[in-house]
Amino acid sequence: MKKIGLICTTVLMGLTLTACGSSPSQKSTKSSSSSSSTKAIKKHKTAKQSKKEKKKQGSISSASSSSSQSQTAAQQNEQSSTQATQTSTTKSQGEINRERGYDPNGASLLPGQDHAAGSNPDGTPDAWVQGQIDWAKQNGYLNSDGTETDKGRAADQEVEQNEQDW
Repeated sequence: MKKIGLICTTVLMGLTLTACGSSPSQKSTKSSSSSSSTKAIKKHKTAKQSKKEKKKQGSISSASSSSSQSQTAAQQNEQSSTQATQTSTTKSQGEINRERGYDPNGASLLPGQDHAAGSNPDGTPDAWVQGQIDWAKQNGYLNSDGTETDKGRAADQEVEQNEQDW
């Protein structure tokens, strides 16, 4: 019996609401029971509307959070690539040589070392080799630009001939 009463009340409220929307003169002829039931329906509708608004706001906030997350991810990728670039520029010449397997002059590296025989990691001659070059320049075996003189070529030929004699 209570269920039938509730159903009838709901139907009456629905009819009352449709009538209220059509003409203002009908509002004054309402009974007190229908006005209380209308208030209950209005509260119910506003509750539904507020739930819908919350869902919309939630979807908007989730969309904005996802866009902010993608922006954050993009910023992190940019920062990591910047850091990778910075670390590659801060590598020593020896580390670069180890990665490549040869020094800047193209000479192969010594096993377990970061430079070729007779050179520094940056490709310049080491101290002993530089001393030999300086001696050869002072004694006329090399020109100042590093090319051999006639005296230097004659010395090389003499060395090669001595090797063949052995």
